[in-house]
Amino acid sequence: MGLTQCCIIILCFASVFSKSINISSCGESETQPLIEIGSKYYLINSATAMNWFNAALYCHNYDMDLAVIESAAEMNALSSYLTTNEGYVSLYFWLGVTDLAEKRKFMSLKDGRPVLYAKWVKGQPNDAGQNENCV
Repeated sequence: MGLTQCCIIILCFASVFSKSINISSCGESETQPLIEIGSKYYLINSATAMNWFNAALYCHNYDMDLAVIESAAEMNALSSYLTTNEGYVSLYFWLGVTDLAEKRKFMSLKDGRPVLYAKWVKGQPNDAGQNENCV
């Protein structure tokens, strides 16, 4: 997926103790629950399509980060949640992983460390069009 294409949904990891977050848009405010999946809390927002950079900024504006999957257990918990909850099955998600600094060296956006866990689909990452740098 190229940088100019938009995703349908974003997945933010919240390292907070609150179980909800106040989301503001167009002068209105609403509380959106953080979802506990495994041992972490996530905000799943499918209301607005956005590119990877805007998704990262969106999370940052609420003191969160795009999720970085760190283990098979976390991947399995997220996959299970997203495939068993109607409305998420056919959607794509942005993660806080990029190789913008160095091709094929995927780093965490949050802390700049190498990503230790990656379960790529066969043939991926393929850097189609020389512009696939964000996960």
